Amino acid sequence: MSEKYTCEQCGEHTYEQFSQTQVRCMHCGNVSEFDTGYRVTPQFESIAEEKVLPVEHKPDYTAASFGKRITNYIIDVIVVTILLNITGYYLQLEIITPKGELTETGILVMLIIIPVYYLLMEYSLGKTMGKIITKTKVISTDGSKPSFLQCMVRALTRLLPMEQFSGLFFNGIFWHDSIPKTLVVDDF
Repeated sequence: MSEKYTCEQCGEHTYEQFSQTQVRCMHCGNVSEFDTGYRVTPQFESIAEEKVLPVEHKPDYTAASFGKRITNYIIDVIVVTILLNITGYYLQLEIITPKGELTETGILVMLIIIPVYYLLMEYSLGKTMGKIITKTKVISTDGSKPSFLQCMVRALTRLLPMEQFSGLFFNGIFWHDSIPKTLVVDDF
């Protein structure tokens, strides 16, 4: 285009382009129509609304507080203890000595009950009894329901020595959260 832009108000030639035909004078700010010859390249052109994919809105999750996590742990320890005693009673096993200590059989039964309890509850419901009471749930880090493998790794990781203290050193993220890539969040 051979024609040069000249502002109608101040006569300056510098401009800022808004659209294909609308410009603003850089000196006085006057907005006027002037076809600079600029054309939008096809990849930046507007497209029809029906060709746009719908936006997927993902919910915003809030990590469960450390207090809720501790409450979950205490409730679940009580539930596991009850399950341990019920199992011992029905299988007629000596689980606890008269002094209140776990027997070797009790330890073996507990090493089975703990992962089975957590696996079944978290895979089927996304929650344990503690999480039901505190209104929290387990999710995968991508926000989806945790897979069977993630729930199994969560359950088995709980048997690691010092695991229940790992959250104290990692901002409330326990090994049974970080290793299987899961989170415990508030469930509203």
